[in-house]
Amino acid sequence: MRRILSSTVARLVMGIFALQLLSSAAAIALLYTQMLGVIEADRTSQVIDLRDDLLAIYYNEGSPALERAIAGTGGSLADPALFAEAALPGGMNVRSHVARVGTLEPGIRPVATRVWQDPRGEALNALAQTMVLADGTRLTVGAVSAPDRSFDTAFAEAITLTVVLTGALALLGALTLGYIISRRTHAIAETAEALGRGDFAARLPHDSHGDGFDLLRAQINAMAERIDRLVGQLKSLSSSLAHDLRSPVARLRASIDHALETIPAGESLEALLLARTDAESLETMLADALELSRLETGTLADRRVVLDLAEVADDLADLYEPLAEQAGIRLERQLTSATALADRELLARALSNLIDNALKYGGRTIIVGTSSGPSEAMLWVADDGPGIAEADRETAQIAHARLDNARTRPGAGLGLAVVTAVAKLHDGRLELLSGTGGNGLLARIVMPVA
Repeated sequence: MRRILSSTVARLVMGIFALQLLSSAAAIALLYTQMLGVIEADRTSQVIDLRDDLLAIYYNEGSPALERAIAGTGGSLADPALFAEAALPGGMNVRSHVARVGTLEPGIRPVATRVWQDPRGEALNALAQTMVLADGTRLTVGAVSAPDRSFDTAFAEAITLTVVLTGALALLGALTLGYIISRRTHAIAETAEALGRGDFAARLPHDSHGDGFDLLRAQINAMAERIDRLVGQLKSLSSSLAHDLRSPVARLRASIDHALETIPAGESLEALLLARTDAESLETMLADALELSRLETGTLADRRVVLDLAEVADDLADLYEPLAEQAGIRLERQLTSATALADRELLARALSNLIDNALKYGGRTIIVGTSSGPSEAMLWVADDGPGIAEADRETAQIAHARLDNARTRPGAGLGLAVVTAVAKLHDGRLELLSGTGGNGLLARIVMPVA
């Protein structure tokens, strides 16, 4: 929710709805003002009609009839909003619907004034006109101009309803649009992230909405198709090259072995021994490249069975213990039962690569271990060496990528790439973490528990 509301599009939508809210409120206020104008014009017309009616009574029937008409509150004075007052020459006042009228100078048109319908009540706005008749009577007629309470209440309710509905629509529109755009942009981001991780089969779903996102989706999918095709061609070429080189390298090693059997001791023998070491390294590189190609292309047969990872780790520890002892490195074990559906040969190959790396780049202690959680089984190798910087750990898992501290050692940078491929083949992952206390490296293969 916070992410949606913080998006630029959501804020823009809410801004637009806020402007609509202000414009709606302004329209209602304008309508209110116009209605007040209509009411005032109507009241003015009523005042003029009342004046004419009372003057007609006065001129036709005399002052007593005028007094009776005002006191009787009938005819034109039946409307309680209208009022009249006759101040007689003798000091007597006759009024209808009002208790007191503000001081008003005689004029030819109704003007604004104040009246009191209750002597102790509040003054009301009114339109009134005062005139002096022939016998000295001061006649004031008028109408209360302020709208009644129901009118004000109706407009207040209209404004409140407009604010509530517009605010609700603004929030709903912002959330809806923000969610739609956020969902589509995050789908694009997740696909781009998958492509960045090397998952070149990732594609955006083929939805058609007729907007700019469709063009972006099509371009990203086309780019992914081309990358997938190029990477596939590169892998095929690498695999073919490694396969084709195996025979010449094998013949080269055989020739070197034959020469070693016949050549006498001396500098030539030392050179041949170095050449044989290089030939063996080259054979190992080619074998790793072919193995990685088979793992990544999924051409291996499914030989997974339920295994106890502790048994695999124990066997590999037995195998490497003499090598570690010869190198002056202590090899320890921390094994607990952890079952997983796994290919024993591939898992042993991955674990041997991790131990090889620990022997090459680790410190003086190597620990081979297994552990198990509610849903995951783990096979790991820890050392107390310099480790791998966090920024380099993803690079270290890429084929042929070699870190600075590994460039002086023999190898092709395929060891961790093979481990990563084996982990993926087991629906798992390879994790490179800092060791205990932030020292050394903990390389952990995590896979689903069986």
